[in-house]
Amino acid sequence: MSSDAATDATIDSGASTHPPRLVRLLWDAFDELERVAGALPAPGRGRAIGRLNAGSWIVAHLAKQQDDYWNVGVQGLDPDVWLLKQRVGFGDEPSVPDFAEAVAAFGRVRARAIPYLRALRGEDLDAVVRRRPGSSGEQTAGELLSRSVGHCFAHTGELAAIASLVGAPDLGVPARLMHSTGRGSAAAGADPR
Repeated sequence: MSSDAATDATIDSGASTHPPRLVRLLWDAFDELERVAGALPAPGRGRAIGRLNAGSWIVAHLAKQQDDYWNVGVQGLDPDVWLLKQRVGFGDEPSVPDFAEAVAAFGRVRARAIPYLRALRGEDLDAVVRRRPGSSGEQTAGELLSRSVGHCFAHTGELAAIASLVGAPDLGVPARLMHSTGRGSAAAGADPR
C-alpha cells in the first residue's frame, strides 16, 4: 500500500484525529462554491441565462440545502432566518435573491456546520442522521455527505458556466482539492473555517 493510501486508510478508518476524506471533499466543494461565486461577473449574479438558474439562486439554494442537512436536520439548530424567507428549493418558482445576501448566508451556514463536520469520524458515516422527507427511509451521514458533495460541485459547475457565458475566463472547476487530497495549505485536517 502506498504511503498516501495508508495515510488515507488511517484517516478514513476513524483511527486518526482527521475527518474522513468524504467530509474533507465537502470542504473542498464549499471552497469551490465560494471561489466561483466570488469570481462571477455581475451580469450572472442576478438573472437567469437561458435555462440556467440565476447565480444568486444557486448560492442561496445550496446554502438552504446545507442548512437543512447539517444545521437544522442533524444538529437541531434553528434555520437561517434569511434563508427561511427565500424560495430556493427544488420545484419552487424561479426567484432571484440578493446575491450578496446569498453569499453571506452560505458563509453563516458553513460556519455553523463545520464544527459538526469536523467531529465526524469514519465510524460515524454509517450512523442514521435523518429521515428522508416524505418517506419512511433513513439517511446516513455518509449518504448526506455524498449527496452534498455532488450537489455542491454540480451547481458550482453551473456557476462556472454562467461566468463563461457572461465573459469571464475559464474558472477551472474544480481547482485544487486541497482538503481532500492533503496537498497544499489546506492539508488533511486543516481548518476549513
